Amino acid sequence: MSREEYLKELKFRLIDLPGEELMQMIDYYEELILDGMEQGYTEEEVIRRLESPEKAAEKIRGEYGGLVVYRAGDSRQKGKQGYEAEDLIHTVRIESGNMRIRIRAAQSGPVRVLFKPREGQDQVTFQEENGVFFFKHERKETSRLDWLGQFFDLQLLILELPVRFAGNLSVQTRNAAIFAEGLGNLAKAEFCCGNGKIRIKNSCMEQLSIKAGNGKVDLSSLMGNQLEAISGNGLIAARECRFLQRLILQTQNGAVTGKNLIGDHISMQSRNGFITGTIIGNEKDYNIESSTQNGFNNLKNRYSPERGKSLEAKTHNGGIQIEFTS
Repeated sequence: MSREEYLKELKFRLIDLPGEELMQMIDYYEELILDGMEQGYTEEEVIRRLESPEKAAEKIRGEYGGLVVYRAGDSRQKGKQGYEAEDLIHTVRIESGNMRIRIRAAQSGPVRVLFKPREGQDQVTFQEENGVFFFKHERKETSRLDWLGQFFDLQLLILELPVRFAGNLSVQTRNAAIFAEGLGNLAKAEFCCGNGKIRIKNSCMEQLSIKAGNGKVDLSSLMGNQLEAISGNGLIAARECRFLQRLILQTQNGAVTGKNLIGDHISMQSRNGFITGTIIGNEKDYNIESSTQNGFNNLKNRYSPERGKSLEAKTHNGGIQIEFTS
């Protein structure tokens, strides 16, 4: 069974769920499959490890049903579902070990974490004090021999931020993915992951800091003043990103790609990977510092104090191909 066939059948078996919740579960399962493939497994191997679409649908409706029925405003009516912030919040901190984290915007309601602890396996610390909303999750470590099995654990931690929230956000996890979408006007956002990918799209953050130890960083349709995305051993891809003061994309052992980037000071660096991209702007406005030891480089170094913008593109073992477009 292919990925498309699996997702199509799963969608058919969950078709009566509300549209938004249905698509979240389909997207989530697609992420599971893609994550496994990024770790070197074939599509067939990953799908073989998954439960059948029929059993997966049953589990979603049953044991993991909490993931699809929590909605903004429901917690006060239904009792102990999720963890709500009661007071005015200026900072949200989320820490988790080996747990996928999804951050999404809510049109109204308080800051909430949606999560279903499992007895004997999960420990939750929840604290709200002096405007800081703090949520920490811990669970028993998964055996390294079954490392791939982490990708097929349906348990998920969901953070809901109201669209009016304009404070600070810090999210940390160790061996799982972080996905954020639709966040607006955050003052400062930090995402840190040890061994998992970080994907952020359609969001506005004045200062955005990303650190991924050994995972891919995927950014699209973002804007703000400052972006710093650093990965130890993973690809960094940025599309339609606008950060006027500073835009830094840096990895040790992977490629750096950027499409339609906007910024006065752009830096793209890798030790062992190619660098490609398009920058919206006039090349004559930029001071350029570029170098590679083993690869083609289409940029020419130049400096003039009259130019107010800068581009840095450096790698040791890879080509550099960056174009300017208006």
